Amino acid sequence: MVLWQTWACPYCMRVRIALAEKGIPYDERDVDLAHKPPELARLNPANAVPVLVVGDAAIPESLVILQYLEDRFPEQPLLPKDPLGRARSRLLSDRITALLALHSFKLARGRDEERRAAAEGVRAALATLEREAPAEGLLAGPDLSLADIALAPFVARLPPELRPSSLLLPRLARWEAAVMARPSVITQTAPTRPA
Repeated sequence: MVLWQTWACPYCMRVRIALAEKGIPYDERDVDLAHKPPELARLNPANAVPVLVVGDAAIPESLVILQYLEDRFPEQPLLPKDPLGRARSRLLSDRITALLALHSFKLARGRDEERRAAAEGVRAALATLEREAPAEGLLAGPDLSLADIALAPFVARLPPELRPSSLLLPRLARWEAAVMARPSVITQTAPTRPA
């Protein structure tokens, strides 16, 4: 199993967190996004990372890869056992991407006015997630799920003043304290690859 990835990419972080949580060994192929190898477009027509290569098959898109890992390696589950919890985790994973992806990109690479607008977008997105977060446990139950893994890289990349704990969002602040302290999250969302 080979993960084609870029260290700082939040979507690649998701996959690495899941692989670490499940204890799955894998090899990495680091991709320089400024100079993508031609093989990447053959593996993923979108010419983007992450891509998980398993034998002769290539699986692109972080949420699809997370689902594959859950199906293939159910021993360390990252989805709740009950069908409603599983559905909630999947739904939240999609919503988190829809709510935060563009804002995260603009915060990292936008011009000043784009960054200001993105910061407001992040505040609104986290306020929405705060209303949907349960009073106890993590996003889809008491245990770490794909929804938590979907959100963690976005939160890791936020400046301190935009994190849930700074925005006085109590449910997400509790989530932040629990999830962002996990060894897999600390290691896989670090600004640079740990030595």
